[in-house]
Amino acid sequence: MEAVNGGKDLHVSVTMPSIEVGTVGGGTQLASQAACLDLLSVKGASLESPGANARRLAAIVAGAVLAGELSLLSALAAGQLVQSHMKYNRSAKISPKLPPE
Repeated sequence: MEAVNGGKDLHVSVTMPSIEVGTVGGGTQLASQAACLDLLSVKGASLESPGANARRLAAIVAGAVLAGELSLLSALAAGQLVQSHMKYNRSAKISPKLPPE
């Protein structure tokens, strides 16, 4: 995160220098994996530009990671992270209840 435009805006980015994704080979032909790649329009090799589908898939994954980071940071900033985890905890029967803030 970095303040920009004299502190008026916030630039948020994520760097994933070693992300490995694939759109051909391996398990990409399995039904559920192939369906997801189809949904994202990245299944198979790009005929126009080799590697383009893999680069697009990597960008999609990085975008999802960035969205998760923003969600986490907003929960932290609002002081809601612990309460949310306790409220939606699947094992709430064995977890202690937190008092309201």
